[in-house]
Amino acid sequence: MWLSQLRHHWEENSKDCLAKLCDAEFGYSYEYLGNTPRLVITPLTDRCYITLTQALHHVMGGAPAGPTCTGKTETIKDLGKALGIVVYVCNCSEQMDYKSLGDIYKGLAQTGAWGCFDQFERISVEVLSVIAMQVKCVQDGIRDKRSTFNFLGQMIKLVPTFGAFITMNPGYSGRAELPENLKTLFRPCAMVVPDFELICQIMLVAEGFTNAQILAKKFISLYALFKKLLSRQDHYDWGLRAIKSVLVVAGSLKRGDPSQPEDQVLMRALRDFNLPMIVVDDMPVFIELIGDLFPDLDVPRKRDKQFEEVVKQSVLDLKLQAEDGFVLKVVQLEELLAVRHSVFIIGDAGTGKSMVIRSLEKTYQNRKRNPVVVDLDPKAVNCDELFGAIHPVTREWKDGLLSFLMRNMANACHDDAKWIILDGDIDPMWTECLNSVMDDNKVLTLASNERIPLSPSMRLVFEMKDLRMATPATVSRAGILFLSPSDLGWNPVVASWMDKREVKSEKANLSILFDKYLPTCVEKVQSSFKKMTAIPEVSLVQTLLYIMEGLLVPENTPPDSPKELYELYLVFACVWAFGGAMSQDQLTDYRVEFSKWWLNEFKKVKFPSGGTVFDYYIDGQTKKFVPWTDKLPKFVLHPELQLQVSYFRRTFKTTLVHTTETIRLCYFMNMLIAQKRPIMLVGNTATGKSVLMAEMLGTLPTDQYMIQSIPFNYCTTSAMLQAILEKNLKKKAGKSYGPLGNKRLIYFIDDLNMPEVDKYLTVSPHTLIRQHLDQGHWYDRTKLTLKEIDNCQYVACMNPTAGSFAINPRLQRHFVVFGVSYPGQNALQSIYNSILSQHLERSGFTSTVKKFCSTLINAALSENNTLFNVIDDQLFINLFIQTVFHQKMSSCFLPTAVKFHYIFNLRDLSNVFQGLLYTKPDCGRSPVEIVRLWLHECNRVYGDKLVDETDIQSFASIQTEICKNCFEDMDPVYLLEKPNIYCYFSEGAQQAEYAPIKNWQSLTNLLQEALKCYTEVYGVMNLASITYLVKTPHVLFEDAMSHICRINRILGSPRGNALLIGVVGTGKKSLTRLAASLSNLEVFQISSRRGYGVPDLKMDLAALCMKAGVKNVGSVFLMADDQVIKEEFLAPISDLLVSGEIPGLFHDDEVENMIKAMQHEVRLIGLPDSRENCWKLFSDRVKDQIKVVFCFSPLGSTLRVRARKFPALLNCTSIDWFHEWPEKALVSISTQFLSETEGIEPQIKDSVGQFMAYVHSTVIEKSKSYLLSDQRHNYASPKTFLENINLYQKLLGLKRNQLLTKMEHLKNGLAKLMNTSTQVDSVKDQLTFQEAELQQKKDNADRLMDAIGQETEKLSKEEDLANDEEIKAKVIAKNNVTKLRSMESPPAAVVNVMAAVMILLAPGGKIPKDKSWKAAKNSMAKADVFLKSLINCNAHNIPETHIKAAHPLQAAALCSWCLNIMKLYGARFDVQSKKLALAQANTAQASSQRKLSAITAKINQLNSNLAKLKEEFARATNEKLKCQHEADSTNQTISLASRYSTNTGLLQLV
Repeated sequence: MWLSQLRHHWEENSKDCLAKLCDAEFGYSYEYLGNTPRLVITPLTDRCYITLTQALHHVMGGAPAGPTCTGKTETIKDLGKALGIVVYVCNCSEQMDYKSLGDIYKGLAQTGAWGCFDQFERISVEVLSVIAMQVKCVQDGIRDKRSTFNFLGQMIKLVPTFGAFITMNPGYSGRAELPENLKTLFRPCAMVVPDFELICQIMLVAEGFTNAQILAKKFISLYALFKKLLSRQDHYDWGLRAIKSVLVVAGSLKRGDPSQPEDQVLMRALRDFNLPMIVVDDMPVFIELIGDLFPDLDVPRKRDKQFEEVVKQSVLDLKLQAEDGFVLKVVQLEELLAVRHSVFIIGDAGTGKSMVIRSLEKTYQNRKRNPVVVDLDPKAVNCDELFGAIHPVTREWKDGLLSFLMRNMANACHDDAKWIILDGDIDPMWTECLNSVMDDNKVLTLASNERIPLSPSMRLVFEMKDLRMATPATVSRAGILFLSPSDLGWNPVVASWMDKREVKSEKANLSILFDKYLPTCVEKVQSSFKKMTAIPEVSLVQTLLYIMEGLLVPENTPPDSPKELYELYLVFACVWAFGGAMSQDQLTDYRVEFSKWWLNEFKKVKFPSGGTVFDYYIDGQTKKFVPWTDKLPKFVLHPELQLQVSYFRRTFKTTLVHTTETIRLCYFMNMLIAQKRPIMLVGNTATGKSVLMAEMLGTLPTDQYMIQSIPFNYCTTSAMLQAILEKNLKKKAGKSYGPLGNKRLIYFIDDLNMPEVDKYLTVSPHTLIRQHLDQGHWYDRTKLTLKEIDNCQYVACMNPTAGSFAINPRLQRHFVVFGVSYPGQNALQSIYNSILSQHLERSGFTSTVKKFCSTLINAALSENNTLFNVIDDQLFINLFIQTVFHQKMSSCFLPTAVKFHYIFNLRDLSNVFQGLLYTKPDCGRSPVEIVRLWLHECNRVYGDKLVDETDIQSFASIQTEICKNCFEDMDPVYLLEKPNIYCYFSEGAQQAEYAPIKNWQSLTNLLQEALKCYTEVYGVMNLASITYLVKTPHVLFEDAMSHICRINRILGSPRGNALLIGVVGTGKKSLTRLAASLSNLEVFQISSRRGYGVPDLKMDLAALCMKAGVKNVGSVFLMADDQVIKEEFLAPISDLLVSGEIPGLFHDDEVENMIKAMQHEVRLIGLPDSRENCWKLFSDRVKDQIKVVFCFSPLGSTLRVRARKFPALLNCTSIDWFHEWPEKALVSISTQFLSETEGIEPQIKDSVGQFMAYVHSTVIEKSKSYLLSDQRHNYASPKTFLENINLYQKLLGLKRNQLLTKMEHLKNGLAKLMNTSTQVDSVKDQLTFQEAELQQKKDNADRLMDAIGQETEKLSKEEDLANDEEIKAKVIAKNNVTKLRSMESPPAAVVNVMAAVMILLAPGGKIPKDKSWKAAKNSMAKADVFLKSLINCNAHNIPETHIKAAHPLQAAALCSWCLNIMKLYGARFDVQSKKLALAQANTAQASSQRKLSAITAKINQLNSNLAKLKEEFARATNEKLKCQHEADSTNQTISLASRYSTNTGLLQLV
């Protein structure tokens, strides 16, 4: 047990302090770390110590891992403190790369310090792999005991006390798995929940409690009960950090009042510290649990009366209500800030979070403390903009907003309170980066390795709705202040508003009336009625106060007004404040339900009978309810009218057909805009929200207001939004920005809920808007300076069934919300009656057609179809029939996942009437023509959207049924006769009038002529897609011609855009080009290339807009699936569809050039050439001249997802669905192609064409069966059909060419065979000659072979003779030596002779000692070497001593050799005789050499002759084989010639 404890001892020998744990020993580093608190040692701590020290002992790192509040980081810090080593804690984030971490390791290695890397697994895996190599490099240097080592290409000093530790929270959000090469460098240590009771007991003792053991047990038991019995709330934390905070509070209370009993002190700390975060529902359980653990104790809360009085006064100074509950929250916030340096303020929208902070700030100011408060929304910027980032190439550091603010605040010299308020949603991406700031380290670590410490006076205050997305590590690091809606309620809001009213009688009357109406209304509306979007309770009350503020003006309520008048206006305001956003669905109209409830609940103020409470307003003169219809203005039709949904907007000037709905909404919007209140219109698509808002904004005086339209889409970000918001802002003074002059800037945000929702359920553009609405400012993203934005307000529109459906309640509460429902039957009749009646009047229709207008309206309202029998005005009959038809389409064709575009709304109804308005008296001379026009428009608006054949047949059945039931006196066959097509080129492309075509032949002639003109200008038109070019002209069949007319109709409509849906190869792009040429429009497509991105797309769009706006040239922007490289490409095009403008499309210099170019055009139309007029004319031209056509495929889910992200694809376009080509079209196309194909007999061409169509249709049917059986798709598109025809043509041409070639070959062969018989005789003669020549060459080869054999035999004999002569030249035979060596016991003489030989051959002049027979045998071991030594012996240089030693020795041949040597030595005087003998020997040797040379030369000559003979033999053999082959070939030729001659004769006979 003792060995497992960390212990220190002094080593006398080294005069140093050592620390030991188990077998690991470390030197104390003597780093002064200050008088800091110590860690409570538990068994978990000891286990972690052992693991970490063993890791250091084996030159590894430590990796404690476990849930939050288990002491991972603090254990490492405490171990470093015990060893006298400084520990640098670094909070890791995604912004860190391998270079920044490498710099940290470089510093740690040179100083020998420790590094603790918190949240290490948040670093990306790619960086972690590189970090593993860096850590290994340092560890290898320590293992090798180096003093310097190479790190990242630089030689640096290495201190062996280096230590690297990582802490991890496995399973938390945003974590990555460590790579294996990194895991091996760190020793893991599992950290579990420590012994809370032991820690609590020790800390109580440290805080001065004597009865610590019992109190600790109560403490931990109470927290265990809290965790078990209280509700599951995201902000509840019963972990170690919460325990420590309570103990610190208890210690301060103990030291503040030492006489108070310890159990009361602890009870007060537990209650007062945890009470701020307990929700209302848990409050009774919380109090009872504390009472059970501390019975009979009723300790009052410790209060600072003087401070509370200052708080109340501060609240009053802010024009708020100093209620006890609100003051308590302010005091609790002060207490939390005294204990925790990070505090979460949590609560629903409108619960007073911001006011609590401002009240405490005001309290500090009143106490002369001068706090410094900065606020920002961390979700309004991304993480790089918040904390800073390093440029990956230049390594340049760009500061972040939070790091910039925190550094400035930390460098401030004064000691006053400094708060950084982080007002925004919580998500781990940015909150985890603040872990090292929020815990006891109090240091912000940046990716640049800068460390910004938190000064003692600095605090982090987080303001948010909830902690749903926060990790436990974040929740445990801060104190919690929870504000429940019941803590504040709506009473203080009303009271504060009434305090601002100046008339005392008004205050008294309103106070009574509010108490009468508000409680019932709030409760009923929140519980029983469904609103279009969720609206906070306080927002409903706030809306009521805003409306009352607009109503209670001196003109309406003089100071002496009676209570009844105030009640009248309050009732009117309550109806619209609580019921203005009521929903309406297929089952229930909640406005009607609300009206019924109101009339039954409140009967003192009487509404007129009939209708609902929403149908009346208060007349300013009579002070009575009158219907809204009295305020309806008279509608005047403009000749250039374009219908937009249920409300109609002119092409150049916005004009509405006002209804009661539009009038009352405009009434309230004008009132609230004058009060500078944000407004939101909520309603389903095509209810006219945007048009109504635009119309109302257009009526505002231009000298007082500026309007900035901002359509949102899926790709809108906060940075994009801020750039648009700042476009019309100018710097005023200091940090203040605002619109030009004294104008007020209104931001109109359309589709507010469309931007993307991130994975933490936050929408970044919404955060920027909310920051502006709450705080009145935002920050410059480049300079990081504050921008105070003045004189701006927001209005918005939102579709609750699209996008994110709803928005953040904290943003929603700022808006006054009104619901926009579909117009009722009366409204529709009013709208279309106004338009049609004026159209008939202005267009010159006959009086017979016009006189039945009023009768028709009555018939339509009564919904009695029998009245049609007495009505002759067929155009107005269509009005009622269309409404019935529209309702039937909406109920029969419901949207599904595949048919997601089956949304038939009032936009479709208006598009039908838009087509009716194109008519002129010439096209509507009879009721039948009007009905056929109406049927055509229904086909275009409804029928062109239908997907499959079943739906098309159902649609046709509906049309047939309506024609039979409603037009009984008309021939249904004629009404439904095909073709029923209207287009703009029925009289020719030069006469653009909307009229019907006469018949298919006339349409064919028109289109063939147009196709011819197009081909002359642009080249051959192809039916297939661009990627598949069929080298034949475009085939115009009925289906293709119908699509051309449909596209032409869309392009001819004002601001018409098209969505063409069909599989690849159906001819969408080709037909669009032809239709565009008929409409005199140019076609533009982007050129997709590598690296083409959104900036390139915007450049192309800018050029297109300049061409359309400045030059007034019409263009079609054509975009297909393959050109949507990124989904972001659809964002600017969506903006172009919605508003006609693309934010940020032009640079400032381009805008100036455009303004200059448009000034002359503006003056030509009689307007001042102001900047606004120039831009408006340019924008109007862009909207009118650019037509957008999408060519998308319905396969897969891509189109559905795009439509959900970008609703403008459906809402702002006309859909034309390209179906499979009908069999008639297939036959027509195949027949047309085959008619131009050579080689097919005329009688079978039709059969082949029909078979091709049959095969294609069969494949389609089998593909459907395949899908049903195997759930697999197989597509047979028109492109496939064309490829089949093309393949058939290619194969047919190939086979035909092959047959023609073979026929030509046969013809040529027969001609040549005629000459074959005449050549046979000459060939036979040639064969006879070749056979004779062959025989002669064979005889020559045989004779040559005999000569070669003889020469070979002579050569062998000569070689044998040469070998014999060579053997004779040898003096001593090798076999003699071998025989001598084989003797085991030779005679003594032999031994003596060998001894003499060894003496005479001894090298170096030394006589060998061993002269035995064994030594002699060893010298003869290699006979060749021994003989060579004898031959090469230098007898003239043998020493005299050797001669004397060898003299007595002799034996046989060797003996004679020895004797000769001796004699030579002794007879040196007899030189002459020896010389003579030598000469004789030399002569004999020369003779032998000459004989040998002659024999060798003769052998070489024989070899040469043999080689020549072999070469001649090979040549003769080859000639023989060649002659044989020629003879065989000649025989075969003669045989074939004979056969061919015979066959030719037979052919000739035939």
